[in-house]
Amino acid sequence: MSAVPGVMTLLATASRAAQGLSALRPAQFAAALDLDGLVISLINGSGLELVWSDPSDTTGKAVEDLQYTLGEGPSLDAARTGEPVLVPDLRAVPAQRWPALLPPLLGHPVRALYVLPLQLGAIRLGVLTGRRARPGPLTRDRMSDALALAEAATLMLLGPEGTRDVGSDSPLPLHRAVLHQAVGVLSARLDVSVDEALARLRAYAFTHERPILEVADDVLNNRSPLENSSS
Repeated sequence: MSAVPGVMTLLATASRAAQGLSALRPAQFAAALDLDGLVISLINGSGLELVWSDPSDTTGKAVEDLQYTLGEGPSLDAARTGEPVLVPDLRAVPAQRWPALLPPLLGHPVRALYVLPLQLGAIRLGVLTGRRARPGPLTRDRMSDALALAEAATLMLLGPEGTRDVGSDSPLPLHRAVLHQAVGVLSARLDVSVDEALARLRAYAFTHERPILEVADDVLNNRSPLENSSS
């Protein structure tokens, strides 16, 4: 069995490609860090927008969507404070820390989350979030490598190709593009602000225990009872 390339080797290869964030392969870096998955989310007006993940990483996307829907969690904390948030065992976290998030989160194959901010001086861009299905802290070497990846990703995002998908010469695809479209549609149909439309989508997804992107898709396809509700 061939050896897994190390983080520094992968970063050197990505640097030579000069293709910004799209040159980094999430699955390769997750394997190098002994993680089950890695994602990057950028700060925007409504929270965090997932912009970098492995296409097959449904768990990583679900974890980010839960945090986005509920407005709490380690990724949001790290983005807000600019400090790492390391959770080696989610089952050991006091319930009051993330009261809405922990119960549904523990229904996914995730036991540990490691979140590092992407920032340069006063510029705070987003977060790098890693996860594992088993509990335990990152080793010193793994943490050092994760910090190196976070630093490299930050510099790439600030570069000329940082948020471009070089293969299509377009911006990096937004994981929640359908949600942003649905918010605009709902805002117009209900004659409410964009913030109010987003709040209604989030509340509906939470109370009905449905993924927020499914709720958004219902709005776009005229299947949602939200338009007939004042709550």
